[in-house]
Amino acid sequence: MRTGLGLLTMAVLLALTACGGSTVSVPAGIPANFNSILSGLKSAVTETKNDLGGERNDARIGPTNPAGTCVNLVANVDYDVTTIIDHDRQDVIDEVNNLQAAIAAVRQDITNLQNDVQAIVNQGVPPPTDESSAISSANHQIRLALSTANSDIDRVNTYIDQAYSIANAMASGTCSGHGPGAEPGKIGHLS
Repeated sequence: MRTGLGLLTMAVLLALTACGGSTVSVPAGIPANFNSILSGLKSAVTETKNDLGGERNDARIGPTNPAGTCVNLVANVDYDVTTIIDHDRQDVIDEVNNLQAAIAAVRQDITNLQNDVQAIVNQGVPPPTDESSAISSANHQIRLALSTANSDIDRVNTYIDQAYSIANAMASGTCSGHGPGAEPGKIGHLS
């Protein structure tokens, strides 16, 4: 991300010095494109939903199956939650962390751009006319990414809660203590 804004800043500076301060337009989509990370996040959330469906199918049998008392709960339902769905949860966390890092990089790029523009202004060069537009566009992209990601985070937190609730509800009576136990903490929102 820094390279993209660095190149944008360099292009603006070169255009200003070469063209005597004429207006330079900022390419659309600069400075941030979070689509691939958000796509990965959405895919991880969908996988969690699908795996919750698999757990529900396993849970329909009940805690016991022909193999023995509590075997379905331990071998299938609990496994669905503590292995498969917890793995999905980690995939979501990884994508959230990737997005947080990308957002932090863009925010740093914005600060660097502002500092670079101030430095050239201090040298008597007029500021680029589209600086505020580029910064506004970057901040808009960040807000959209945050909104989308936080909505996906809410959805996956609900799926995980449901997964643990289903399995723990089965862990009663003779199967008491065979469920997954307390669910892990909620995945927090990005800001």
